[in-house]
Amino acid sequence: MGYLFLKYDICGEELKFINKAFSYLICKSLKMSNIFFTLFSILFFSNVGNSQNFKISKIIADKTSKLPIENVSIYNDKDNSTTNQEGLFVFISGQNEINFNLLGYNSLKTTFEGIEKQDTIFMEAKAFVLKEVVISNLEPFLKKVYAKMADNYISNYTSNFFLRNVLKKDSSIVVLQDVHGKRAKNANPKYPSEIEILNMRKTSFFERKNQIDFRFPDLKEFFNSLYPALDKNIFVEEDYNDVDFRKILFESKEKNPEGQIFKGYFVINRNDYAIVEFFSTWRDNPEVVPYKKLAFSNVQYRTTRYEKLLKFGKKNTLNKYYLQLSKFMVKVEVVPNIKGESTFNFDLNMDYFTTNSITTEKVESNFPIDKDVFKAKFPYSSEFWNNQNQLPLTTELKDFLKRVSENKDKKKEFEIIGNF
Repeated sequence: MGYLFLKYDICGEELKFINKAFSYLICKSLKMSNIFFTLFSILFFSNVGNSQNFKISKIIADKTSKLPIENVSIYNDKDNSTTNQEGLFVFISGQNEINFNLLGYNSLKTTFEGIEKQDTIFMEAKAFVLKEVVISNLEPFLKKVYAKMADNYISNYTSNFFLRNVLKKDSSIVVLQDVHGKRAKNANPKYPSEIEILNMRKTSFFERKNQIDFRFPDLKEFFNSLYPALDKNIFVEEDYNDVDFRKILFESKEKNPEGQIFKGYFVINRNDYAIVEFFSTWRDNPEVVPYKKLAFSNVQYRTTRYEKLLKFGKKNTLNKYYLQLSKFMVKVEVVPNIKGESTFNFDLNMDYFTTNSITTEKVESNFPIDKDVFKAKFPYSSEFWNNQNQLPLTTELKDFLKRVSENKDKKKEFEIIGNF
């Protein structure tokens, strides 16, 4: 029996009654020991600079642990950015103001000059005393949260976005793609999003032997979010280190046909009942997920990770929220059943964030939201990639690009696909 979900439209994230199936791994051809793996991806290095703008690149870390902090929002009234896994960010703006914000931390407000001489910016966690989870009747509060969804989120808007897609085969990166574009969020459930790609850079790198055709999620699936129905889930409040917010855990009362529990959490603003952060996973016990067999082959696979994280920002002039950041994480275990080939994992991470304040600009749609995002084709623009807010390259990504460059002439051993 599948899970039932309430149908809402929250910031363009279409909610449906759904029995979720995982079907990203598709084998189109298999010949002997060769499994063909088709990917469309990206390449790049970029130097940020524009004489008309303020620009800065720094690392943000926890004041106590000194560890880097990921997903910190860096913004002002005009522009947005975020930190990567190494706590590094790049921020460019025509406005001399920078705000740093992350739930659970004290916010910071400064200028470009104010942090120019700092190598690292430290953020201090809010006071927090760990207590036992609180079991209480949350139904009245959650009913109000769900009832106010239509009022709390902007129904129609346009946002400039940046999307980074990284695919690994086990521990090695094989695909990297960056997409910059516009997204029109529409109230019409039949056309929830329109996408205009403005810039793209991509590269893929994999051995020609033993390859698998891997189909990636489309943008319709990426923007769809499923929120738990009140009568089908158990809700428990957990102490949270910010008095203005409540953190509520949930998990489904029944397992799905694959033996999995749907679970996650909300972070909700106490004052306006808005969901500002939402995490969900469809895999609580991946070891019992049954394998599926690819057609016309002995290859088996199963999805062992399927997670989403959404964060919503507030447009103060409208007093309403919009999707500011989204992360989509999928892992697929593959059993080749071919002599000499061992079981391996494909690990996909998709990271999305808005780069500018939302507008009402018209979007000239040039890429369908129901098409594999890696099939997007667009010319590379060095001018753009050298002058934009982006997720900076991590050390791991730089090493990947170096490996691509060093092997680009070995065409018999490797296949490299890119747009520059």
